[in-house]
Amino acid sequence: MEITIWSDFVCPFCYIGQAHLERAIENFAHADEITIEHKSFELMPGAKHDPNKNFYESFADLKGTTPEEAKQMNDQVKQMAAATGLNFNFDIMKMADTMPGHRVFQYAKTQGKDDEYFKAFYTAYFEQGALISDEDTIIRLSESIGLDGDKVRQILASEDEFKAEATADIFRAGEVGVQGVPFFVFNDKYAVQGAQPVEVFQQVLDQVYAEEQEA
Repeated sequence: MEITIWSDFVCPFCYIGQAHLERAIENFAHADEITIEHKSFELMPGAKHDPNKNFYESFADLKGTTPEEAKQMNDQVKQMAAATGLNFNFDIMKMADTMPGHRVFQYAKTQGKDDEYFKAFYTAYFEQGALISDEDTIIRLSESIGLDGDKVRQILASEDEFKAEATADIFRAGEVGVQGVPFFVFNDKYAVQGAQPVEVFQQVLDQVYAEEQEA
């Protein structure tokens, strides 16, 4: 079974949704027959880190709300993450442009490291307050999963290496009807959008497997 996931490093529901999917897979009798492919998506194109603003202020600017309302919304997300065993820390998060990270992610895919890459960036962004648009941060996280730091530095310096691949993922998302992330596609047929509960993913896994066996 092939599962394709469109997501972005700064998407809280992507991190939560993947955690739910992984928990469902742990309870799936045919987990060893599953392969997962990640695809790039920009949740907030053009987002930038402003060192003079905290995360709530930057988020409020982006969403057209107040910092107080932004904090309330993110507190709810934090509680949802905690129920999944994830420790979100919005107080130290930093708004970031994710395209540089996605270009390096495309390189990580060529090295069979796409899942490890996403997890490293999720943890750094949501739990450690790392600025994931920063070149040194991207290199450090890439090296932490075994990627060649010099190659990563080369990609970032080029400004366009692997950009076509990242853009192609985003364009493909539009073709298959992705209007929000996370977006999961099972065997190029069955789509699930959002951070659905573990039970929903379990039902989908069972259904897809049963239908494929009948076919």
